[in-house]
Amino acid sequence: MKLHRPKLSSRMRLFLDQGVLNKPFWDVCCDHGYVGIGALKYNFSEVHFVDQVPHIMEKLIFRFKEFPPNNSAKFKFHINSGEEISEFVFGTCLIAGVGGLTIKNIIENLIRVDKLKADRLLLSPHTDEKVLIDCIRSSIVSDSYFLKEKIIFTEGKKERSLYILDLKGLI
Repeated sequence: MKLHRPKLSSRMRLFLDQGVLNKPFWDVCCDHGYVGIGALKYNFSEVHFVDQVPHIMEKLIFRFKEFPPNNSAKFKFHINSGEEISEFVFGTCLIAGVGGLTIKNIIENLIRVDKLKADRLLLSPHTDEKVLIDCIRSSIVSDSYFLKEKIIFTEGKKERSLYILDLKGLI
């Protein structure tokens, strides 16, 4: 048997298609890990699952133990809030499915503790979009990242936004 890969929604595929290949993919606030599981079949060097809810992460970890991926994909689990990531975050960092205030707090704290080194940030708030926009414009973020693109997509009957920020100085 193999790890069951959930059918990816168009939203999840959009996130993965915007990632920087051949580098790590961080699924922050991963919930049940569907985007991260989907990332295992893309060409990312490793996939990091981050969520602060222990029982959700324990269930995800158990799933991987029972049905490991059938490829050589590297993955790691982090049972803590996004603000408390202790490793350097490289590659692509996706934060989606939470409010703009939560995204703001995660990004600003990781920059403050000098852990955010990602080439690309994929940010898709469910609420508080103005808070996220103000954060993107703030010097703490804009000194390191620039807004490459904003994509509007429909999820169910709601319009959602995906903000794509790239690290300054990359070619």
